Amino acid sequence: MAKTDIQNLEEKIKTYILEHANGPGSKVETEEKLAEHFQVTRYRVRNVLNGLSQQGIITKTPRRGTFINKLDTDAITNTIKFNYQVSNFNLYESIEARIVIELAVIPLVVKRITPSGIVALESCVQKMLDNKNDPRVADEADMEFHATMLNSSGNKLLDSFSQIINQLFHQDDYRKKYWDPATIEQLALEHQSIAEAIQDGDTTLALERLKKHLHYTRKIELDGLRSTISSSV
Repeated sequence: MAKTDIQNLEEKIKTYILEHANGPGSKVETEEKLAEHFQVTRYRVRNVLNGLSQQGIITKTPRRGTFINKLDTDAITNTIKFNYQVSNFNLYESIEARIVIELAVIPLVVKRITPSGIVALESCVQKMLDNKNDPRVADEADMEFHATMLNSSGNKLLDSFSQIINQLFHQDDYRKKYWDPATIEQLALEHQSIAEAIQDGDTTLALERLKKHLHYTRKIELDGLRSTISSSV
């Protein structure tokens, strides 16, 4: 299907904005300048900018101008979650994706993690140990540990989407129902051993320990799913 004139203009303006942007939060040229550059009316430019605003790409502020939006991970997460649920992806696919992603990023983490990153990992471990009797708080600390690893990779894209990835993998309430103090403590100690290998710069050992940890976590999650299904039948 052929694109309409307005669609073509939108693509041109969007490309122009990206090419001349200094990152999120930077100001977009005025309607007048864009209209002059593309040799169209201000009305057509305004329509395009309104469309980009509705898409969440830019924000138009009276008397201040138009700005490129900063990444809203919450909004992106909600959109992805909705499509995730509509698409009926199963838990097995989610867990498989998590294992692939986290194992792939470990070499970058070992290479690039900072001292403050190590401290953050250790803090997550302690938070889990301090909250063995509170599965909800322990689960948050678990999620934070894995998010910190992704953040420590030094990859901006992974850093931006770490929250999304982890929320997708921690969205099921049944996880908390099957977390007892002993299980939480074991997971926390596994986190600690992973953090120690990362701190020592031992990629092979970090991968080995993370793989063991993720497969144990997978067993907990799948056991929880089976129990939930059985109790509802």
